[in-house]
Amino acid sequence: MNREGARPRAAAVIIAVLLVVAGEIAAQGSLDYQTSDFFCLYHGARSLVLGHDPYDSAWWQSVTGGLHPDPWRGQLPSSCAVRYAYPLWTALAMVPFGALPLDIAAPAWMILSIGATVFGVRALWRSVGGTRENAALFAALVFTSQPFWLLLITGQMTGIMLGLSGALAISLARARETRAGVALALLALKPQLVVLTIPVILLRALSDRRRRLVASAVLAAVAMIAVPMVFVPSWLLEWIGQEGPSRLRVAGLLPTAWGFSADVLGDPLWGAVLAVALLAACLAIARRGLDALALLALSIPLSLVVTPHAWSYDFLLLAGPWAYVLARARRPRAAGTSALFAASVFVASTLPWLLYALAFTRGGETLSVVVPAATALLVAAAARIQPRLPRSQAARSRARV
Repeated sequence: MNREGARPRAAAVIIAVLLVVAGEIAAQGSLDYQTSDFFCLYHGARSLVLGHDPYDSAWWQSVTGGLHPDPWRGQLPSSCAVRYAYPLWTALAMVPFGALPLDIAAPAWMILSIGATVFGVRALWRSVGGTRENAALFAALVFTSQPFWLLLITGQMTGIMLGLSGALAISLARARETRAGVALALLALKPQLVVLTIPVILLRALSDRRRRLVASAVLAAVAMIAVPMVFVPSWLLEWIGQEGPSRLRVAGLLPTAWGFSADVLGDPLWGAVLAVALLAACLAIARRGLDALALLALSIPLSLVVTPHAWSYDFLLLAGPWAYVLARARRPRAAGTSALFAASVFVASTLPWLLYALAFTRGGETLSVVVPAATALLVAAAARIQPRLPRSQAARSRARV
């Protein structure tokens, strides 16, 4: 008994040590992310710690402006020298990091981010009933993926988002309504990535009469809006006033339907046509009612296609849909899944790297929207898979008919 109990503890210690080492290496290698995304997240929280409004342009530029050391390009301005781009509930959630010096907060953040990614990978695979035989493959696809390595380089919050999506998926699978509702609301820490996911899952929960899920999500959302008002009473209007116009101005440059349309078709408004066509194709391919997990898996890539603002590092959130497709493509006795399995591996592993390399030659990432679009189509194809019955059972079924 003692030996059996010691093994999980030893494994936990080893994992903790590896997380600390990985977080420290990532933060130090990126010089505490002073020219990339964590710097923006950190100063949003730091502003609240110091009693300032992060949406105050003069204050914001005083703490984020100027030149900062970059690990590859010398001295550069930060990636957010003009404004704080997140809702204030995100800054409030990060106050523990904002209370620390930057050189301590950065590695602590990466320890949490990598740990959340590990948790998310495990929870997502369990939620879709993935087999042990293919668990290592799924983990390898995520941890060698282009968006995961961009997480290490930029310090973005995609690891946290992946952990939250894992918490939501496993809670939905196990009917843990309150946890699912809270996890769904917390996905709004970066709301532009889940513009379809949150309303779709809420509507499905209402349809299924999962009242505790809906109630917990609504209560969490109310708290997320109201509590930050203690620090900045007008924060919601300030954030919407700044972010709405700025997001639309850059929408044509990003790997979304709008950016692809502006780059390839010459007009970002074609993005609406492409988004509707993709949704119609997904529904036509699926050809059946979708349960909550299937809706979650489908809504995430569709959100990344239709949002006005996303970069390829945000595609780490596609790990959930990849898990869904891989697990269903490996169902026992399921018909015609070899091609689906191969396609999902290609879309998760090779395609993002190829498009990222191409972006350097083209000077933009707009073509990378192919990754979430292809993922959505794969989820739709996976949703219609039915296990093939053994011959004897199939014969009995035909006889009954």
